[in-house]
Amino acid sequence: MSSRARSLRTAPPPLQRLIAANGRLWSGEAEVFTVYFASPNRNALRDAAWLARQCFKEMSDGIVGRLGQLTAGESDFARTAARAADALTDAVVRVELKHYVAFAIAHRISVDEAGDAASPSPRIGADWPENVELQTLRARHRREHGEIGERAAAFTEGGYCTLYRAGMALTGTDGRDAAIAAACAQVYEDELDHMLGGIAGLADASLRADEWTLLEQLTVAQGRCRIRMRNAQFGHPLTPARVRELEAGAAEPLPFDYARAGLTLV
Repeated sequence: MSSRARSLRTAPPPLQRLIAANGRLWSGEAEVFTVYFASPNRNALRDAAWLARQCFKEMSDGIVGRLGQLTAGESDFARTAARAADALTDAVVRVELKHYVAFAIAHRISVDEAGDAASPSPRIGADWPENVELQTLRARHRREHGEIGERAAAFTEGGYCTLYRAGMALTGTDGRDAAIAAACAQVYEDELDHMLGGIAGLADASLRADEWTLLEQLTVAQGRCRIRMRNAQFGHPLTPARVRELEAGAAEPLPFDYARAGLTLV
């Protein structure tokens, strides 16, 4: 839903503080991509490696994760199988599958361009330690903090679309740059308003002061973990020292689009 279709809501001060606390971490995550895409060491093989990992995230975190939600709580085989079959027509699953396909095409093109250097080629379907760390942290937050943990995981999902913004900026008109830009544009258009709507929805949340504080703490912990995850996904374009600086909030905060989110500050 576009911001025009939403009624304007005032962003309460705790939500503004939550967004501000995460803005520096979104900017830190974005730095991973800007440094990587501008690096003279970037090549088709390195692109194939990060794209393989992105495909894994789209499949595991997106499609499989949604399937798990749809079948959660069922112990009867027939009912579980029926729900799993219904997932093939689930709107979220179909969108996530579309994203997987877009990145898988970019991965194949990158492998083809890498040629003999990609033998064996980076494999789609392989997880990596920093992503496991992030998913483990999110699961612990959900388990230990219930609704606030769920809200925190939803808030940090996608990292304010920073990867997709950076990928869309690639200017190549054919080959892997064009495929990466097309995949990122596909996800950006599908996810940005959905993500902004979720954040804006917190304006209506009846949270106590301590719950807002906890939500900020959880999202910041996850945002720091996201920077490490993305840096590893892209082959460590940032030094460990720079990653620590970004985790500590060294980057200028990424501006949040309150207007597109349907929020006002007054």
